[in-house]
Amino acid sequence: MTEIDEISAHLTVLETVVRQLITHMAVRDDNPSGWVQTRKTLAMSVLDADGTQQSARLNDAMTDFFEPAEAVASDYSDLAKPGTPGMAAR
Repeated sequence: MTEIDEISAHLTVLETVVRQLITHMAVRDDNPSGWVQTRKTLAMSVLDADGTQQSARLNDAMTDFFEPAEAVASDYSDLAKPGTPGMAAR
């Protein structure tokens, strides 16, 4: 395994764990979708403050990263959707 492959594997594992943590924390909040959106906004503000020239690429990567968590949080908070715990489970 090359060093690039090893780094890529580590990043994949880290990304998976962080996504699960974000989803876990969001569904325990009173406003899961808002919680995830706040985390996304905070992350982007840190990247924007860094002043990198890759901001468009980073923004796309951030969107791709948060989309699964946003979908789960949105589904979880949908009280009208059958089978979702919504506020009753909190």
